[in-house]
Amino acid sequence: MGITYMSKIEIKPIRIMSTPVDSGGCGWYRIRQPFEMIQRFTNSDTHVIDQQKDDMVEVSKAMQMANILVTRPGGEIGIKQILSMPEYIGKSWALDIDDNTELISPYSNHYEEYGTKEVKHNGKDLWKDGVGGFSIEKNKKRLADHIWGLKNANLVTVTTNRLKEYASQYNKNVAVLPNCINFENWWKLDLMPNQQLRVGWSGGSSHYEDLYSIREPLNKLMREFQFKFVYFGHGFPGIIDEDNKHLLESHSWVPFEGHSFRSMCMALDIAIIPLDDLKFNQYKSSIKWYEMSAMGVPSVVKNILPYSENITDSNSMRYRTEKEFYDALKTLLLMPDKRLEIGGNAYSYVLANRDAKVWADKWVNAYRETVLN
Repeated sequence: MGITYMSKIEIKPIRIMSTPVDSGGCGWYRIRQPFEMIQRFTNSDTHVIDQQKDDMVEVSKAMQMANILVTRPGGEIGIKQILSMPEYIGKSWALDIDDNTELISPYSNHYEEYGTKEVKHNGKDLWKDGVGGFSIEKNKKRLADHIWGLKNANLVTVTTNRLKEYASQYNKNVAVLPNCINFENWWKLDLMPNQQLRVGWSGGSSHYEDLYSIREPLNKLMREFQFKFVYFGHGFPGIIDEDNKHLLESHSWVPFEGHSFRSMCMALDIAIIPLDDLKFNQYKSSIKWYEMSAMGVPSVVKNILPYSENITDSNSMRYRTEKEFYDALKTLLLMPDKRLEIGGNAYSYVLANRDAKVWADKWVNAYRETVLN
């Protein structure tokens, strides 16, 4: 596959190239979607390197032409090697992060990659050095490489103001570029009412603590209202009590290109977005609320960072305690008009503030300012 950069009429258009990224949500929201929006709605050019499709000779030539290179966590070693080559010395580059990996929870599967201490749970080894692929030595090296990237990148891009505070201790040039929604792929639902209410949760394998934090009120409400509880992504069936298991509906991940359409097919009446009160969680983004809101689905949301920066009493049902979660979800279960009102307000907020095509200029301007300074 050849790589070409088109000449376009714009004040100082730039060429932006990213190292390979994963095909999941992080790679999508932080690189693939913004690059697509930049390509379509600005006069700058983008390319994400694909090692399976691209001609690496052409990639090398294109990298020399690029004004700035972009990478994600895990790509720091590759960038360091690239910048050591004579033809790339002095090339501007950006590191994009959407987590504070220094605070990663041992109950997250990603602790295997960034955890630096052994951990026990109830007297049993949860993470033991040298067991199951967990290596403290390798993880310390990986974390050190990550910190090197934060310190040496010409630009660090982050999802939230809180994450900017963290990154700014290492780098003076940090830009907040929030996760956004492409409304060509997400829209407000207009479905026939469900005969059995459907309450949903979507997320990955690192969210066990979040769901566990509302386990008791969730199960209590399932007994009282007999609604269908829908997992999509990574399921935690152990959260649901045995007598409620018949109400559980679980769907695994699909390729992320189909994530929005599959989400809409879930036909949810209500979404829950629990979050345990951990320091690590404070540095995450509100993307799950953006997704649900883009479908007009009302959400019960933990009123802490990052969600507390976006949610209000008019666009969500906020909670802090288990009792408040119970009351909030019960209110939406009982009041269809409230569901419609909250969902509509949430949709309006996300459309006005997180439309990916509107943010395309802001993404490219952050790169351009770095190149020009």
